[in-house]
Amino acid sequence: MRAGDYLKTEALVISSDEIMAFAKLWDPQPFHLSDEVAKQTPFGGLVGSGLQSLCVMVKLGVEAGFLTKGAIAGLAIENLRFRSPLKPLARVYAEFLAKSARPSSKNPSRIIATIAAGLYEENGPAIVTADLVNLYSNAAEM
Repeated sequence: MRAGDYLKTEALVISSDEIMAFAKLWDPQPFHLSDEVAKQTPFGGLVGSGLQSLCVMVKLGVEAGFLTKGAIAGLAIENLRFRSPLKPLARVYAEFLAKSARPSSKNPSRIIATIAAGLYEENGPAIVTADLVNLYSNAAEM
């Protein structure tokens, strides 16, 4: 990983069933589980959990190989912001930009990278943004 590395992923569509399945396991709030209940909220309909939005963003980065090449571990998520709801059938994509990459002070053969990451609705708003701080093998530089 080097400062300036960038990726925009392919788009993905999340279904209502996927939103409800995630919610049943990890964030069982009624407005994530039922379109009828969600219609009574300010969202006006079913929305995905902010946690699901974060997971979708990471999934896209992992599947594209951007977050995994030489990856050892995630160290932190900084500046996490849930900006807009994840709506059923919205086409979403992720963007990643390595803001910095420096040798680890504990082990100079490893790189600590801070990656600006975001999940966005095509032709729409940002859904979630964060800075991912990850540890990489320096061998990934070669």
